[in-house]
Amino acid sequence: MGQREPQCIITDQDPAMKNVLPVVFKQAMHRFCMWHIMQKVPDKVGISISKDTDFVSRLSAIVWDSDLEPVQFEQKWCELVTEFNLEGHSWLSYMYLIRRKWIPAYYRDIFMGCLLRTTQRSESENSFFKNFENKHGTLVEFWLRFQSAMDQQRHSQRSLDRDSAHSLPQLATPLRFEAHASNVYAHTVFYEFQSEIKASFCSCSVIGFTLDNSLELIDIVDASVGKTYRVVYNGVNSVAECSCKLFERKGILCRHIVWVFSGKQLKKLPDKYILMRWSKNAQKVPLYDLHGQLIDDFDATDLRKKDMCSLWSEFYATIGVLKTLPTNHITELADTLKAFRVKLKPQVESLTKEQELEMLLGCRSSTEVNILPLSHSKNKGSGKRMISAK
Repeated sequence: MGQREPQCIITDQDPAMKNVLPVVFKQAMHRFCMWHIMQKVPDKVGISISKDTDFVSRLSAIVWDSDLEPVQFEQKWCELVTEFNLEGHSWLSYMYLIRRKWIPAYYRDIFMGCLLRTTQRSESENSFFKNFENKHGTLVEFWLRFQSAMDQQRHSQRSLDRDSAHSLPQLATPLRFEAHASNVYAHTVFYEFQSEIKASFCSCSVIGFTLDNSLELIDIVDASVGKTYRVVYNGVNSVAECSCKLFERKGILCRHIVWVFSGKQLKKLPDKYILMRWSKNAQKVPLYDLHGQLIDDFDATDLRKKDMCSLWSEFYATIGVLKTLPTNHITELADTLKAFRVKLKPQVESLTKEQELEMLLGCRSSTEVNILPLSHSKNKGSGKRMISAK
């Protein structure tokens, strides 16, 4: 991973993983999957309590609320177990003892990249690949289906990159830092940031202000959730921090900081708030292999694929331009492509089935065969009749 450890590793409560992770990753934080833990609640607390919708809904609200401070979580947890007479419940007591391992209130400062429910990514990947898999297929069919799935993902990625490169999203306000964000953020991330901008005007208002040297302490009430948050703004470098910790968790500015920035009439977002992973240039970074070595060259197949991808992107970009032009330009492009195809046709050699398969898979077949079919065994007797003793 580029000689860097992950900030946080999330697993189930497997004892082996718990023991080995601190040995392999010295600095990474180990957390338990909240979804797996919550799935155990009905079996652990009993049928009668698990069927109580009030208990289940309140427990879920406490566990999943990422806005809670640790003190607030502990208070709400104790109130809940006391109300339902579960103070002496062994499993709940143990889960409360290890609360720092799985409750979001205790790692609100850790960047999770929009991933709070830890099964979201795996569930979406499973759903995607199920469209291409067939449990009755052969290994070759599986590989071909997998390649089709990856090609579809690459095509979707190229389409998103093309849209981000050749178009700008519609702005909702005259704020200049919103226009700046539309130029640097990928479209999907920008629209999420734009929703925070809209919410700042609809839900936020200042109820308190304190000056501490060069720092401004601004108390903002958020009517949408009925809570008050404090924004600490540094006028020297235009950097702000909010007690909701949304930027620390997701890398997207919250509505409370946006409210402060709009009052300060900032022309652009400070560089601190433009994360590379959310920008239009996210893919223009060095690539490393599994051993941490910089990948600075490609083989002929990779270069060919890269050139083909660039050609497709250029073609799609041209089609996008033609949408707003008269029909004669479309006809001109079609005639040009047809003439070029006719020119290339004599140079295309007829391929054998083996060559077509090699081109499809991107590799040549080996002359040395190491994997052979299994030898069949006779499981219906020896085929000889025993002679009677008579």
